Amino acid sequence: MENTIVDLTVPIEEGMSVYPGDPEVKVERLENQGYYVSRLTLSSHTGTHVDVPAHVFKDGKTLDQIPVEMFSGRAYVVRLEELDSINVDVDVLLIYTGGRELTLEQAKKVKSRVIGVDSMSVGSMEVHKELLSRGLIVENLVNLDKLLNKYVDFLCFPLLIKGGDGAPARAVAVVK
Repeated sequence: MENTIVDLTVPIEEGMSVYPGDPEVKVERLENQGYYVSRLTLSSHTGTHVDVPAHVFKDGKTLDQIPVEMFSGRAYVVRLEELDSINVDVDVLLIYTGGRELTLEQAKKVKSRVIGVDSMSVGSMEVHKELLSRGLIVENLVNLDKLLNKYVDFLCFPLLIKGGDGAPARAVAVVK
């Protein structure tokens, strides 16, 4: 049986939705002596992205201080409404929220070292602090609805920005 790879990533493009107050995305194609490059203007929290402790804690760990293996692991995909009733022990919990945010009470129930959501934000500042005090957050995932109640291998590697508080990432689920 072959593995299926499901892309969980929002493409970065001009005009895309950004979190209120974040810079608008600009992608400029430049020509220079016969070759082309793109100049990107965007927030470190654009599209599908990873939040690390430095996002909300002054002395929190930055992207370059986190081992790369932290950005992958065995995952389970669940609906937000089912969060109270699940009892799974996984590295990564992926939550299909339908665009809603988690409450602080829900965040306190999550024991996984990585939580991923399909909304632009996992929740309030208190929710971010609760989750980032013990792990990582991945926001703005897509296609979680296709993976509900399944175990998958989750791979999500952000750009390695020295001193970074977060970064856009390519995220995929491998279904066995």
